[in-house]
Amino acid sequence: MYSALDNSLFVRDKNKFDQLRERADGFNLNYNGANIIQDDIFHVIENYTKKKGMPFEFFRYPINDDNLCACTFVRGGRIFLLMNCKMPLAKQIFAAGHELYHIWCYLEDEDQELLQKGSILASTTIDDSADEEEEIEANAFSGLLLVPADSLFQQIRIYGIYASKISVADIVMLMEIFAVPYKAMVLRLYEESIITEDQARKLFLVDSEEINRQIELTGRAKRWLDIPKGVEKFGSLLENMTINNENGFLQESRFASDQRRIREIQKLYHLE
Repeated sequence: MYSALDNSLFVRDKNKFDQLRERADGFNLNYNGANIIQDDIFHVIENYTKKKGMPFEFFRYPINDDNLCACTFVRGGRIFLLMNCKMPLAKQIFAAGHELYHIWCYLEDEDQELLQKGSILASTTIDDSADEEEEIEANAFSGLLLVPADSLFQQIRIYGIYASKISVADIVMLMEIFAVPYKAMVLRLYEESIITEDQARKLFLVDSEEINRQIELTGRAKRWLDIPKGVEKFGSLLENMTINNENGFLQESRFASDQRRIREIQKLYHLE
């Protein structure tokens, strides 16, 4: 029940967590500014890899595997990120932040793990806990990136949330603002010492029915827990194909053939 708390980087290695906080803040400053990221995380990743001069392909389509959130790997000098869009949007956002950490380690620290083995993000790693050190760090990085401390304190002050009396409804309000899952939001409050360990453990005990009741009652965070439609993306295939056709680099027969192939893919994943 408490694995997301007990296995968090903040609990296991506070010094490492503080180091990661500095690096996440630096990343936010350079690639996002003072904005609360929400679903702009996908554009942030594209912007980061572009500025680093690294070819990047982003694929986003539904996968009939509830345990597979995302997959990142490097092939032929190009980074590929596959996101399962058959998940609630908040989970996709947090997964993107998690995978960004692996990409960031590869590009900044020359960590070869992404090149050699890739990264497969399982649902349990987000929902409950991670086992491997880099997965634990990636969860922490995602939380710090999506819910920066300054923004968190600011929003708590603006909405008059009292730490000593914090409720599920308050957590739902913060989920609406930061677009992260419930457990991730509770953990960030604990990491910033806004709530005590006892409060965090009690909030982790709240069942999904009560959380969903508060969401339905207030209408807050609902958009982040829905599974979005029409967000599918097939890397740069469609964009490059259109540009090449407009510039006369593709024969009409090849362009028509490629269009048919895209429709076949869309039909395969029930996207039409």
